Amino acid sequence: MSNNIAQRVLILCILTQSLNAERKPNIVVFIADDLGYADLGCYGNTTLRTPNIDSLARDGVRLTHQVATASVCTPSRAALLTGRHQMRSGLAPSTNIRINFWVASRGGLPPSEITFAELTEQAGYRNALIGKWHLGNHRDRPGDHAHHPLSQGFHYFYGLLGTNFDDFANDGSKVVLKQRPYFNIQILASWLSIVACLIYAYRAKYIGVFLFAVLVFSLTAICWYPYYIMNNLYFLNSMLHRNHDIVEQPAELVGLSKRLVHEGLEFITNSTGADSPFLLVMSFVHVHTVLRVSRDWDGSSAHGIFGDAVQEMDWSVGQILDALDSSGQRDNTLVYFTSDHGAHKELGVHGGCNGVFKGGKAHGAPEGGIRVPGIFRWPAVLPAGRTVDAPVSLMDLFPLVAKAAGIALPDDRVIDGHDILPLLKGESDVTPHEFMFHYCGSILAAVRYIPKTGGRVWKQVSHVPNYFPGTDVCRFGCRCDDLILQDPPLIYDVISDPSESHPIDSLSKEYADISKKVEAAVKIHKASLEPVESMFSYTNVLWRYPYQECCNGTFPFNCQCSDSKYPSEFYI
Repeated sequence: MSNNIAQRVLILCILTQSLNAERKPNIVVFIADDLGYADLGCYGNTTLRTPNIDSLARDGVRLTHQVATASVCTPSRAALLTGRHQMRSGLAPSTNIRINFWVASRGGLPPSEITFAELTEQAGYRNALIGKWHLGNHRDRPGDHAHHPLSQGFHYFYGLLGTNFDDFANDGSKVVLKQRPYFNIQILASWLSIVACLIYAYRAKYIGVFLFAVLVFSLTAICWYPYYIMNNLYFLNSMLHRNHDIVEQPAELVGLSKRLVHEGLEFITNSTGADSPFLLVMSFVHVHTVLRVSRDWDGSSAHGIFGDAVQEMDWSVGQILDALDSSGQRDNTLVYFTSDHGAHKELGVHGGCNGVFKGGKAHGAPEGGIRVPGIFRWPAVLPAGRTVDAPVSLMDLFPLVAKAAGIALPDDRVIDGHDILPLLKGESDVTPHEFMFHYCGSILAAVRYIPKTGGRVWKQVSHVPNYFPGTDVCRFGCRCDDLILQDPPLIYDVISDPSESHPIDSLSKEYADISKKVEAAVKIHKASLEPVESMFSYTNVLWRYPYQECCNGTFPFNCQCSDSKYPSEFYI
């Protein structure tokens, strides 16, 4: 009798181990917003406390040379989700508008693109995105939700369809657009002066002067109107959605991390014990301005509100990791942590730290804007405590997710990401990338060349930001049309010269050899780009009244509501 029981237990154990081995891994992706390379303890920061994110590096694989494809949110996130350069999806603008500015516009990630959530959906995963999307909503008509997360492979969404900035929380903050004193009075005075000119010119029959005054009046009104909207109608973008429905307008930023974490924990709980694995993307609002933290984290750091936000984000990561541990899913869950691009230097104490790297958010190709932290943990597959110095890209997540989920990569399109699993496992120390292309909008500003011999990583820079002399601070807002052409291009070894301070001699044979190889790679790369509609054309980025959502009525009336799901402790 006892022998039969023992045999049954042994068989049960063998079957359980077999099922666990065959079960596809859960996948958790953490995306920080505007986090600098040097804002974490595991990347050298000694003054901010990030024990939970640091634990991922200790128990997994830390990347020291991971780059984003863009130094601003929307195109970088599109590339991460699709494994393809943003030019292929029309998200590399020729204008200076490089992000989805309005939720009520028709631009966004095209439905024809395939996200890694659509891959895991094919493999039977349950997919959720919690937090920031910033890749559009409606497309051809109000309510079609063609760009919405639920149309891009996710089954559940809670968070922001856009992003938070300026007076997003209606608390008087002016961060991105700083209103000059008496701005409205100045505009009114200008209009009165123009009207006086109009009356005078009309009576004196100075038709030319009259028409000129009409033109100036119209241009002033056009320039003033969006500024007025941004500074007064904060609820245009300030809303939280649950799936397709607005549940909070305006969004309350204080306590938002608590609510995002609660949604993530709820999804894990509902997925635990299910037959299918899950994909959870925690796309944090931190540390993008405007920065607001809950009472528990207010004043917790030595770096003001920015440091408080970093530490609250670390707490958020810890809550999700604890849930994986307590539900027994730690070993068979692939966890990834990264940032969409580098820190926003121009914000000073409200921005982060990019370490030794030059530049930052929106600067184009300088390392500070595109070099980002990257950590993988997958205890059943990856070694603990490994550091990878070889260059990799945010786009490499796409093929890695496909491999983990057992899904073949799409064969009807170019995939720019590469399989880095051998690199992560320690089976290789050589990156699968040979060339990496860095854009500012639609301008190819730099190319990274990684010789297979190793030891060096060359970066050829053809366009640099228009910095104030002796600084890495932009003169005119880091616009792509203000980049300065370098002829001949500058070439740096970013291994020995990570701050891009000492270009090699442009007359040397080494320079000629590198430049020749880069030029050939650029021709191949550009030949692979097919014409696509620009999602950042003026017609696509324009705010559209019919697309503007309002939770309790028709915009702009009664556009205020709060989420009945959460009690008051989630807002403090």
